[in-house]
Amino acid sequence: MKTLYIHADYLEFNVKKATPVAEDITDEEKQGRFEEVLVAFISVEKRDEDNPEGVAKAAAKDIKETAEKVGAERIVLYPYAHLSSSLSSPQVGKDVMRKIEELVGGDVHRVPFGWYKAFKISCKGHPLSELSREITGEEEVTKPEGEDEHVVFTTDGQLIKPEDFKDGTECFQVMMKKEALHEESKLSGEPKYLRLCKKFGIQWESMSDAGHMSFSPKGALMFDLCADYSWQTVNSTGLPVYTIKGTNMFNLDEGPVAEHAKLFGDRLYKIETEKHSYVLRYAACHQQFAMMRNWNMSYKNLPFGAFEVADSYRLEQSGETMLCFRTRRMNMPDLHVVCNGMDAAEEWFAKLDERIYQEAAKLGRDYEMLVNFSSKEAFEQHKGLISSLMKRHNKPALLHFYPEGINYYWTVNIEYHILDDMKRAREIGTVQIDIGNAHRFGIRYVDEAGKEEYPIILHCAVIGTIERYLYTLLDTAVQMESEGKVGCLPVWVNPEQVRLLTVSDSHQKRATELADLIQANAIRVSVDERSITVGKKVRQAKQDWCSYVIVIGDNELEADSFDVYVRAENKNVKMSASELIQRIKEECANKPFRPLYMPRELSRRVDFVDQA
Repeated sequence: MKTLYIHADYLEFNVKKATPVAEDITDEEKQGRFEEVLVAFISVEKRDEDNPEGVAKAAAKDIKETAEKVGAERIVLYPYAHLSSSLSSPQVGKDVMRKIEELVGGDVHRVPFGWYKAFKISCKGHPLSELSREITGEEEVTKPEGEDEHVVFTTDGQLIKPEDFKDGTECFQVMMKKEALHEESKLSGEPKYLRLCKKFGIQWESMSDAGHMSFSPKGALMFDLCADYSWQTVNSTGLPVYTIKGTNMFNLDEGPVAEHAKLFGDRLYKIETEKHSYVLRYAACHQQFAMMRNWNMSYKNLPFGAFEVADSYRLEQSGETMLCFRTRRMNMPDLHVVCNGMDAAEEWFAKLDERIYQEAAKLGRDYEMLVNFSSKEAFEQHKGLISSLMKRHNKPALLHFYPEGINYYWTVNIEYHILDDMKRAREIGTVQIDIGNAHRFGIRYVDEAGKEEYPIILHCAVIGTIERYLYTLLDTAVQMESEGKVGCLPVWVNPEQVRLLTVSDSHQKRATELADLIQANAIRVSVDERSITVGKKVRQAKQDWCSYVIVIGDNELEADSFDVYVRAENKNVKMSASELIQRIKEECANKPFRPLYMPRELSRRVDFVDQA
């Protein structure tokens, strides 16, 4: 609500013409004169529709206090649409004006709503005679009853206190100690994956805010491939998916945006302009929900998914930021599944859970589950679902009950944790059942009986944020090294899948022919034709983690097969060009492809300098 207060010697008005939303009035109410008066010009706004009672209470309180402060003998409430470009519905506007009149009480008068009016006013001109206000009716904060509670839920249905549970994997124990017993891992030192971040040009951006990353060409290519893969993943679930794109900035004057923002407290990024306050989105929710509220949906269309790789912003503490894992700007491959009822929601929840585990297994990783419930009632509601998931994975789950007494917008969510090289439990994937945001944003569908209903919405990040998926890839490679293996990336995401090394200039033509052949088969290939020794070229190819390396010398000028260094096996394997191409195609089957993000020939590349 926006208001303008004027302490006046007098106000005169008379009604000229009714608008289509004019309230019924008597002839007496069509004109008036009030002396020694505080005039409150009021615009009731769209955002006030979410809490009209609270806005009216806040406005009445402020108007009475201002009248006392300036010594006004009476108060006039004047509906004035010109203070805002985002007005409420006429009915809400009328109701709020009437409620303010009732709450102010005493010598208060209300000018008719929905009429064109002429008025004269004589402002007193003292320092407090003209005041503007922006009023929000803050909802009463419900205090939680009790505290957070954790318990281990076993596959045979037992509920055990965390301090008494000694089974489970090392990852489960670490996760349980951190989340339930507040015991952090004691390993210290620089995480090993940071060496790989530097290798692939993934770093903090020193000229930005803390927690913002930048990517040199290799890292940028890896990032985009992972983003493409997140899209492929959700589109291969059997669910109809609508891919969208949108803005990262939303107006806090919009009721649903403001209400949703309250959930994140001091983690919000805000931008102030001369007219409005904006919040940078912290997931894809804002844009997808803003679109869905205008979609005409039938039960025949449900369930369906909406997807966006959304740049999202959370104001993490600067001391908490961690490259690729905890950042202030992240990219969330957010899938929302719109379901007609809880049965469908639980069915797709289980399908997404299975897919989340499958994606971890593809990297040779496994998850442990932290299952959050908004209440004990939510646990009873979804107990069967969680039990079935635990039996499928043959794993216990750590349950976290939020304090009772708060009206949460969700019922259950699972955070999926891996154990990283530093023996820390790290959340990657997630899935959640949302029962509130359809109401908040006005998202509806028409059921079989022709009645409008609010859907249940699942939130899911199958592979986690793009940054956290990269973190998992790099941490997996580090753990391979810790086990005495050669660290490597999956071939589909490796920036350089094949590198050809020339012995001398006379071998460059052959290398170019082979590179053209390999590249024509949608494989990233580079050529090191620089005037340095072959030994240096081989060392650099290994340092650059190229998946496959071939030296082109005299023996290879006419040969049909080559000694190919295979990084994943850390040995040379004899194969022809066609066999190499076929092998890479099989390793990268059903994975996204992008060409090199830099020149193919190493002699044409610049040297990238790490900002750190």
